[in-house]
Amino acid sequence: MSSLVVFGANGATGHVIVEEALHAGHTVTAAVRDPATFRPVRDAAPDVVRADIRDLDSVRAAVTGHDAVISAIGPPGRTADGLYSSGARTLVAAMAAGGAGRLVALSSSGARQDDPNHPLWYRVVARTLMGDLYGDMRLMEDIVRDSPLDWTFVRPARIVDEPPTGAYRVEDGVNPKGGTSVTRGDLARFVVHAVDDKRWSRRFPTIAR
Repeated sequence: MSSLVVFGANGATGHVIVEEALHAGHTVTAAVRDPATFRPVRDAAPDVVRADIRDLDSVRAAVTGHDAVISAIGPPGRTADGLYSSGARTLVAAMAAGGAGRLVALSSSGARQDDPNHPLWYRVVARTLMGDLYGDMRLMEDIVRDSPLDWTFVRPARIVDEPPTGAYRVEDGVNPKGGTSVTRGDLARFVVHAVDDKRWSRRFPTIAR
């Protein structure tokens, strides 16, 4: 088992990732901006530390001593405000200094503009209404891809709050044909599994049911 630190641990997906990682037997640290607001986890208690993904010193302190980092950061709306790209720069620098070399980060199926398995209407929305968000995700991916980190970018389809099914498909760098959504629980389980799964090293597993 690994020692993991999860950024974005107070978000909808990040919180489920913390739960899944604990239940899988990992040692988990939840990195959040305000530890007082961290919601309890079922049947377990992760370490909780203060860290702002845009602040190098706090991120460096959070990652030091861990085997791997999971990033589930995300803005509350459709505008990224540079969150993904600035977070990527911070993580690359902090992980180089802190010794953790493995990064599994959430991106999105929509980050690939020319995905042949996306319907035309979705590609139009990705370039217009979601253009800022997906553009910053692509920049995040580029920054990390050019680093020496052992990275994996998990690109989910639309995330839905339904019970996990285990019935999902994963393709490298392309949306599974006809796939439109994935449950949050299934996504979290895949992310945790990907930490130690070498076949996804420097890959873009794209997950949908």
